[in-house]
Amino acid sequence: MKLGEDLIQDLKEHGFLRCETTKDGTAVVMRKGSRWTVVPLRWLTDEAVDTIKAQAGISLA
Repeated sequence: MKLGEDLIQDLKEHGFLRCETTKDGTAVVMRKGSRWTVVPLRWLTDEAVDTIKAQAGISLA
């Protein structure tokens, strides 16, 4: 399990920028060039983290 906040830090290290928190405050929308991703601000399973990173275009190797 990993906190969404920790995943946000990982994505920042890969060039993603924090854009804004969703209106309900449950997620952060981030941008890198033309690629956007949404990170939930809650506990995430390792599988969910891997899925978000893959969708963001980050190699899991």
